[in-house]
Parts: sequence; C-alpha cells; structure tokens
Amino acid sequence: MEVLGLSLPLVEPGDDLPSLILKAADQIGGLHDGDVVVVASKVVAVAAGRIRELARVRPSTKARKMAKRSGQIPEFVELVLREADRVLRVCRGAILTIKDGIICANAGVDLSNAPAGKAILLPRHPDKAAESLRLALSSGSGARVGVIIADSVVHPLRLGTVGQAIGTAGLEPVIDVRGRPDLYGKPLKITYRAIADQLASAAQVVMGEAGERIPVAVVREAEVELVDKPRTSPKIPPRRCIYFGGLKL
Repeated sequence: MEVLGLSLPLVEPGDDLPSLILKAADQIGGLHDGDVVVVASKVVAVAAGRIRELARVRPSTKARKMAKRSGQIPEFVELVLREADRVLRVCRGAILTIKDGIICANAGVDLSNAPAGKAILLPRHPDKAAESLRLALSSGSGARVGVIIADSVVHPLRLGTVGQAIGTAGLEPVIDVRGRPDLYGKPLKITYRAIADQLASAAQVVMGEAGERIPVAVVREAEVELVDKPRTSPKIPPRRCIYFGGLKL
C-alpha cells in the first residue's frame, strides 16, 4: 500500500475542488482503479463556502457565559452552539460536542488554517459531499475510486490527533470480521475493522496538520472493497459506545 500526497493551490470558496484534485493527480500519474482519495474536511468546507466571519456573529447570552468557562471568544462559541447537535461538556480551551453522530471538539468549528478573523465549519452532509466528489473524480479520470472526507479527532486518554472519516463514498467503511479465526483458531466475537478511519489516519501522516498544503492523499493498492452503495456505517448510537454509554453527562 502507498499513500501519495497531492499538493493543491490554496482553495478558495467556489473553487471546483474535483478539478483541482484531478489536476494535482498528474503528480502521481493520475488516478487508478482502486484508489481511495482522502480529502481534508477543511478544503471541502472552504470550497463549499462554509466559512464565517467572526465579526459578523452576534453571540447569545449562553455563548458569552460558556466562553468565560472555556476561555474562547464568544463569537466562536456562538458558532459552536449553532453547529453542535449536542453539547456534552465545557472545559478550558474546548467544548465537547456531538456533531453528525460524531463526538468532537467544538462541533468541528476551527480557527486553524483559516484566514484571520474567520472560522471554518465542517462540510454539510459529509457522506453526500463525499459521493459528489467520487462521481466527479471517477467521471473525470475514468477510474473507479473511493472517497473519504477526513478530519482530526482526539481519542480518550490519548495525547494528539488522529484522522477520522467523517464522510465516505464508494467503499465499505467498516469490515465485519466476527466469526473469522484468530491465530489459534478461535472465532472473533466482536471485532469490526474501521477501514475508513484507518485509511484517514494513514493519509494524515502525509497530509499533516499545519502549513504543509497537502490537503489530499491517494491511498493506492489498499485492500478495500469498492462499492456503489456501502452496506455499513461507522456510526453507532451512544448506548452502544463503550466510552459514551456509561458516562453520566
């Protein structure tokens, strides 16, 4: 398996992101059948105009109170409250939320890699955005590809970020390996492989988190199943989550 980073020009609102990716893919000989294209959520969001000027945001009373607890500016907190499906906890420097079925900091609202005075939101309907990218990239290249929209997350009791798939298209994001024998012939009972998340993390090793300007990576010769309509979803309800289910929030 290879992970091949693609350098793109600075993406602006309204840019034709598939065309930029297809042009950048010339760096690696174009897209091939079986490639999985991992795209940073920020460039998807920026191209779709998901940028907000903080000066134009009017914070609510709730946002101002929460900002004092978190140490963040009220305008930013107001955007977090608007974007979050649920606020779980407020701590110094971050607000823990649920957004689109994913536990994340600040509902994905981010000031990093954003122009001064602006915040970038997560893409709307990430799976639909991934499917739109997949269709455009497949049509433009003639290759059958999968697409992952990736964002950074932190795991409980771990320092640092890893990649996570917030949107997928054209591949099975989770593989059910229950019933397969382990090294000693015992059948696995509960194991699923989060392939999309694993590929997102592999891609982020190449893509980076700061000013690398490699917002897209192509994972080549990965053993993944490309499908038009995936049967599985990486999301589970809170009651099934071993971290979330037992917490009193």
